Amino acid sequence: MGYDTIQTGQEEAESTTNLNLGNVLPSFGEQQPATHLYVSISELIMEKIFFHPNYASIADSLDTVELDAINAILGEQSASEFFVETLVNAIKAANITSYDTVRLELNDANSYEMSALLGGGAEPDEVNPCLGLRGVSRFASDTYKVCFALECEVIKRLRADGINVEIVVPCVRALSDAAKIIDRLAEQGLPRGLNGLKVLFACDTPSAVLLSERLLQYFDGLVIKAESLTQLTLGVDINQEELVHLYDPQNEAVLKLIKEAVTASKEARKPVLLTIGALDDYPVLKDFIAELGRFDVYSTAA
Repeated sequence: MGYDTIQTGQEEAESTTNLNLGNVLPSFGEQQPATHLYVSISELIMEKIFFHPNYASIADSLDTVELDAINAILGEQSASEFFVETLVNAIKAANITSYDTVRLELNDANSYEMSALLGGGAEPDEVNPCLGLRGVSRFASDTYKVCFALECEVIKRLRADGINVEIVVPCVRALSDAAKIIDRLAEQGLPRGLNGLKVLFACDTPSAVLLSERLLQYFDGLVIKAESLTQLTLGVDINQEELVHLYDPQNEAVLKLIKEAVTASKEARKPVLLTIGALDDYPVLKDFIAELGRFDVYSTAA
């Protein structure tokens, strides 16, 4: 799922000036001047890494063709060195110093997407990847322990270079996830609050919205991921062709949840962000969020 930036034109309704539009990485469209950048680790893994970060756990069972392809990518580097260096360099190449804030979302790829990578057999099989090992459940699992450490190393490298990176934790499902991920980050040398480090959580699920008031006691803000929230609110898998017509981010239930998340953030005096593909395709949603107040938006270019 990719996000890119859109720019509010002067001809649009005045209320849309409440939408502080940012850029994304990787980008699938022309970037506009902006003060903030949203980085998707999962998208960068698919675009720049090509292999499963934990492929070494099944290296003995990989066929020669697949293993040769991975070795050709790595060259003289180890898998961990390649992973960290490639992502750090890709992020820095995005004119990173021109942004006041960089929000980096930890890997939110599901098992279907991860298994499509070279060495993807390292990914556990799941009946329904959208409802499977994602977010905090993935980061806290033994099978993803090494990969999580690599993602944290990327963040530490960027912050050591003076880049103001905020962490976005995807798919926080329950209050127990909050304490768990804050502890896991601290164990990796990324304690919330140290040198101003901010940690935000993503509302992929209705439960995250319904618990947002309490979750915000653990986090520094929230991200409304409109596409994931829509799918899980309406029980629609956007990848299933027969159900695509039921997918609607402007559905009353989705709008109600978005309003609740924004209200919780305002009451906590903490920032709220929204990510969505092609915001201009949903004029009702665009006007709705603009009327809720000023917050940061990341959207696919129209």
